[in-house]
Amino acid sequence: MTIDASEVLLRGIRSALDGWATRAGNTVDALYWVLRLQLAETGLEPTSSVGDVASRVPAEQRESVVRTFKAASTYFDDIRYVSLEPVTQVWGTVVNALRVAAGSNRATPVQRQVFVFSPDSLARLFVALRSDKRIADELYHVYKAMPAPECQALAALLNVDNGAGEAVLDAETMMRLIRLLDHEGPMSEEEQSDLASLSRTQLVSAAFSGLRSRG
Repeated sequence: MTIDASEVLLRGIRSALDGWATRAGNTVDALYWVLRLQLAETGLEPTSSVGDVASRVPAEQRESVVRTFKAASTYFDDIRYVSLEPVTQVWGTVVNALRVAAGSNRATPVQRQVFVFSPDSLARLFVALRSDKRIADELYHVYKAMPAPECQALAALLNVDNGAGEAVLDAETMMRLIRLLDHEGPMSEEEQSDLASLSRTQLVSAAFSGLRSRG
C-alpha cells in the first residue's frame, strides 16, 4: 500500500493540535494558534477561516499571535515553496521553531526573527504529537525516510518505539537533540558527549549518529 506522506503529515498535526487543546483548554500558547491559523490559511481546514481562528485567540495574545502568523506567511510566500504541499508550510514552522529555540547554526537571521517560540512550548507540541502512538509512528516513518538533517531530527523526536518513554522528551533534552542533529560542521566535545548520552536513551540511533563527523 502506498503511503500518502501529505495525508500522514496533515493527520498528525491535526491530531496533535486537537490533543493539545483538550489537555490545555484555553491555556494553549502562541505556537498552537499560529499553526491553527496556518492550517486555515492554506485551506487545510475547509470549515475554518483565518478570521474564525483569530477570533478564538485570547484577547491578550491576539495581536502578537496574528503578527507572528503574518510574518510566517510572508516567509513562506516565496518561489522556493510554491510547488510544495500546503501542509509542509505548517511543518516548516515547526522545524524552524525548533531550529531557532535550540540555537542551531543552521537558523538564518530571518528565521531567528520570525519563528521565536519557547522550548517548553515546543515540548508541549511534541508530547501531543507522541500521545497517539499510531499516528506518531506514521510520522516517524515518513520523516525517517527523508535524508535532510531536520527531517532526521523530527524522526528522532517522533520515535515512540524506542523504549525510552515519554519522560525523556523534556525541553532541555529536545534542544540538545536538535542541536546535535541540525547543526552544521564537526561535533564539538560537548556534542559528542550529548551523542553518547542521547544514544543511551535510544532517541539517537546508529542511523542518525552518522550525520555529522566527530572532527
